[in-house]
Amino acid sequence: PYTTLFRSDKVGRPDIDKFEAAMIRTKRKKGFFVGFDFSSDAITEIGRFFRTEHISIVPLTVKDILDETIAQKLA
Repeated sequence: PYTTLFRSDKVGRPDIDKFEAAMIRTKRKKGFFVGFDFSSDAITEIGRFFRTEHISIVPLTVKDILDETIAQKLA
């Protein structure tokens, strides 16, 4: 099962921390986080979370979603 719980303009590490807690609580193994942009701290935390918890967070920007090639891969 997948989960998407948050949408934010500029995603920072605190946002990712909240998303991680929600994923652990709901026992999800993969989640999609949609934002307009991601800070380098947010991206670093996503990588750390995968390495330590084996849970994947896919950061998606609105631009990514509107990109037809990426949208087809997500379908």
